Amino acid sequence: MSMNRDRQLTDCLQVVRHGRKRNRLVKGKEEEKTTVRSKTNTVKRERNTEQETDDTPLPEPTPLEKLIQFDLDWRFGPCTGITRLQRWQRARDLGLMPPKNIREILSAHIADPQYQFNLWYTYAI
Repeated sequence: MSMNRDRQLTDCLQVVRHGRKRNRLVKGKEEEKTTVRSKTNTVKRERNTEQETDDTPLPEPTPLEKLIQFDLDWRFGPCTGITRLQRWQRARDLGLMPPKNIREILSAHIADPQYQFNLWYTYAI
């Protein structure tokens, strides 16, 4: 007496478990199992190849990009309502050791509001 059960949607789906045995836990026919394993291994090899060949150094950020990074760094306190130079001086006075290159950039562009005012200057507080 054999009981035939109806096919279910989950019969054709991959069983996913976390860990190293992931590739071995696939439902389905044996041919499908090897196909899934080979696809997974191919993807892993491609990722490793991309990581190995992508050794080109990132370009140096522009002075304006450095200032934006300074605006986004909360280690030096809030930046709304003051200029970047005022924030840098306040951080120095509080002993927070702000980057010296930021002060140099601000000194070089003292008349340019794009460099002096922070990222959120145009927004109302």
